[in-house]
Amino acid sequence: MSILDTIREDDREVKGEPVYGVVPAVVTNNKDPEGWGRVKIEIPWLIEGETGWVQVVTLMSGSQRGSFFLPEVGDNVLVAFEHGDINSPYVIGSLWNGKDKPPETNKDGQNNIRKFKSRSGHEFVFDDTDQKEKVEIKTNAKHKIILDDARGKEKIEIRDKAGNEIVVKSQDNSITIKCSGKVTISAQEEVIIDSGAIKLGKSAEKTLVNDSFIDLFNQHTHKGNKGVSTSPPEKKVEKKPNCTRITKGE
Repeated sequence: MSILDTIREDDREVKGEPVYGVVPAVVTNNKDPEGWGRVKIEIPWLIEGETGWVQVVTLMSGSQRGSFFLPEVGDNVLVAFEHGDINSPYVIGSLWNGKDKPPETNKDGQNNIRKFKSRSGHEFVFDDTDQKEKVEIKTNAKHKIILDDARGKEKIEIRDKAGNEIVVKSQDNSITIKCSGKVTISAQEEVIIDSGAIKLGKSAEKTLVNDSFIDLFNQHTHKGNKGVSTSPPEKKVEKKPNCTRITKGE
């Protein structure tokens, strides 16, 4: 059955005539059995019932590549017909309306926000606010990644819904990791810390070290004032099974 066969009785004069321009339609099905990314649509003022499978125009397409953004069932879409042939429709875009409103309003008229927002609330946001530019990836559960280009305050933030975060600040070349619980670093081979100084914060009471570190500490020496090596420390750290606890200040 062609679309011509479904034209409403009171619009029979359209039969056989080209339909130029574009018309609004409503998506009725987006589960293409062939997996081609097609949809079925309904054009209430012209067609009785839904059409066959209709191709959807997309940003990019190719073999196993391209952008995949299918309209939802019930969405308003805009349809054009190839050479005016009503049997060859294409969905060329989606439409907002008084019922289905956009995820942004542009109230200030600056048009700084570009946004992708999914049905469940996940967002990909481009903010072009002058000197406060940034890109955000946000989930509905409030997990967030921010690439912040704010002038003089450039930084990268990774934050979860519980407030745990990693912040990389470009201006002062710093990386901060904040966690309300436990931080675990695991490696199959080595963990290398290369720094001019390692400090424990005020709230740190104890640290755990293994036997290799204890041996190194007990044997280490320093150069004296005349370049002569000092003796190893008199106060040795005692080894204990598996690990040794050293109270801060020892």
